[in-house]
Amino acid sequence: MSAGGLRSAGAIFLIGVLVVWLIRPIGNPCPDVDKLPTGSTGSSAPSFGPPLTRMCTYSTPDGTKARKRYVPVVDVLLLAVLAGAVGGAIGLLGPGRRRARPPRRAGPPRPEHGGGDG
Repeated sequence: MSAGGLRSAGAIFLIGVLVVWLIRPIGNPCPDVDKLPTGSTGSSAPSFGPPLTRMCTYSTPDGTKARKRYVPVVDVLLLAVLAGAVGGAIGLLGPGRRRARPPRRAGPPRPEHGGGDG
């Protein structure tokens, strides 16, 4: 992979991880809400301890609240595959991939084709 492809893949991965952590995960932000009673809700917020995790706050209809830390592993793996694909495509199709033709080797001098001494 070219240097431009690696830089692009790294940038896509880094920006994607920050978006998943600080703004919103790609998948379900609170995956355990379906295990709670009907009518329960869940909200997700970034957590700074430890970094790259999210804190889910669950509320049940009877007023019970619970918190659980969520690590978006599947989201990060998806971002790694996406970044690798984009970086590979840039490496294959990018301008740094074109190479100049190698210079011709000097060989024995060619005999002149002509009509003789004339």
